[in-house]
Amino acid sequence: MSKGEKIDTVERLVIEASRVSRYLGYPRKVPIWRINFILPQNCYLFRTEDNSDIALEIENMKGFSIIPALSEEESLRRLKILIPSANFRGKIKRV
Repeated sequence: MSKGEKIDTVERLVIEASRVSRYLGYPRKVPIWRINFILPQNCYLFRTEDNSDIALEIENMKGFSIIPALSEEESLRRLKILIPSANFRGKIKRV
């Protein structure tokens, strides 16, 4: 696993997704999921080319992500790879 970037989750952090054409293209569109989560004040973000299509917004130790994935389970797994200390909160929504 690559070295993570330490982030302060109290400060507002917005990370846009890149490579969106990967999951918006035909012949098959990949579902998009919104996951809300809570974080410790300081945690590590493991951003790689494999998860650069995930968008995040974090502030006051709370956040949400927009994740392209074939299933709800895959979306959770992808979030945990990106931010291992994220604790899922609420309901996962397909958007």
